[in-house]
Amino acid sequence: MSVSSTTGRDAFTRMVQRHREEDSPALPIEVGLLRMLDADSCQQLDRDLREFASPWEVHQATENLAPALPDEPGLYMFVWRPQFQFQVDSRPSHGSFPQLLYVGQAGASKSDDGNTIRQRYKEYRRYLRANPESLWTDSEPKTREQRLSRYLPLRPMEFWCTTVADRHRIRGLEKRLIRLWNPPLNESDRPKLRGRLGAPRAAWTS
Repeated sequence: MSVSSTTGRDAFTRMVQRHREEDSPALPIEVGLLRMLDADSCQQLDRDLREFASPWEVHQATENLAPALPDEPGLYMFVWRPQFQFQVDSRPSHGSFPQLLYVGQAGASKSDDGNTIRQRYKEYRRYLRANPESLWTDSEPKTREQRLSRYLPLRPMEFWCTTVADRHRIRGLEKRLIRLWNPPLNESDRPKLRGRLGAPRAAWTS
């Protein structure tokens, strides 16, 4: 682990302890059930990713990660993996519940040759190093930049990526992943969700 990543982790730990007795900030996650319940579509997306994309690489999202990433077009995701894990037989991956926060693409068109996974990661480093104190600000983030700055500093953060040789496939795969998972930090291509009705409440109470 690099010095910069260790320093960032220590700063994040101090921040959590500083706010330990306060109300907890929340990560707004809404799961679109329709696509998750469509087994055939989920299986087809899995088959398409296996056919057109390389196996996913999983890295810790550190300051110095960029040189280790593919300098090729493809898909990437920022995934937050909370610390707690259940002990489940001999299958450690079943005991953790990672949260998919953001899905993106690099180099979806031939006119965008310089846009690679490595280059895109460099552009996100400023959000990874943003001040995590913003989690406790009163105002809700309204823009893409504000959302990325608030939630990408979460630790431990992972960066997943896969290369896609056929550029024409990239945009469609990205859109389908966003529609399926509805990542909270994406703005476009998110599924339309029905409003939820709560129990009726009186307008005024004495």
